[in-house]
Amino acid sequence: MTTIKDVARRAGVAISTVSAVLNRSAPVSEEVIEKVNEAIGAVGYVPHGAARSLRSGNSQLIGLVVPNIANPHFAAVAREIENICLTAGYMTVVYSTGQDSERESQVLKMLRVQRVAGLVIIPTRSDAEHGSRLVGQIQVPTILLDMFVEGLPYTVIKTDNIEAGRLATAHLLGLGHRRIGIIAGIAGLATSDDRLGGYLKAHAEHGVPVEPGLQVAGNFDQAQAHRRAIELLQRRDRPTALIAISNMMTLGVLFAVRELKIKVPAELSILGIDDLDFAAVLDPAPTVVATPILFMARRAVEMLLTEITQKEAATGAWEIHQPHLVIRESTRAPG
Repeated sequence: MTTIKDVARRAGVAISTVSAVLNRSAPVSEEVIEKVNEAIGAVGYVPHGAARSLRSGNSQLIGLVVPNIANPHFAAVAREIENICLTAGYMTVVYSTGQDSERESQVLKMLRVQRVAGLVIIPTRSDAEHGSRLVGQIQVPTILLDMFVEGLPYTVIKTDNIEAGRLATAHLLGLGHRRIGIIAGIAGLATSDDRLGGYLKAHAEHGVPVEPGLQVAGNFDQAQAHRRAIELLQRRDRPTALIAISNMMTLGVLFAVRELKIKVPAELSILGIDDLDFAAVLDPAPTVVATPILFMARRAVEMLLTEITQKEAATGAWEIHQPHLVIRESTRAPG
């Protein structure tokens, strides 16, 4: 069985140099890359079954990095991207980050080892510090889906998340609610901050003051959203309506109201952002602000494949798509 030592001996370079070529972990000249690839082909060294891409320099593998593949929202994204890639002759590998930037770094390192041709990423953070970190970790064509990262030069395809938060809140204000709670996400994350910003914007547009105590963090987690909803709904001056800014947090809120035996929408209106595939079987079916996530997923992979096949440079352009309100049974005027 051939090893990386055999490759290094054949190429006349150090083992660390071969590793740098394979993992794209350090700058290496084109001459050395060519020498190492020739040695790989000559000795038949194949890390992780990637013989074809190592010998030809071409990969038919697309990496998809999402927060949580167990979330039906992201599972649907993965399915859509996989279908398009298969039609185009590419395979897809999917990793979850759990919204952990350290895990995200490990995932990107593994994708370098697998020599993916390109990436679609929903990043864990959006700040400039994270952007400067990712610049050195991403070395293939990349599309950022539904969130940007400051300082990254890649195309961004995202929802107008400020409008999503504004639409949700404006609907409830229009029904007459004046004490509207919100289960926000992770502070500092663009998606969460923008949706919370839309909540504040709608209050300002309607001339309704905001009570800071009605804004709590659920961190995009169903269990945490459940706990935060319990806390809000056990207050003597509890809100008459509650917004959850993600689908899994909406489920957490629905479990909370069932536990507390609160009647929806007679005693409390609930509105979620991001739709649920199984909304029709819930009682009551939740009113939501739906985002065009599947359309955005298609756009992301189509643009990525164009960059790969036509060897186009990243433009850093933003493509922003509009959410829409879907009124169902969980909202009504306050009793």
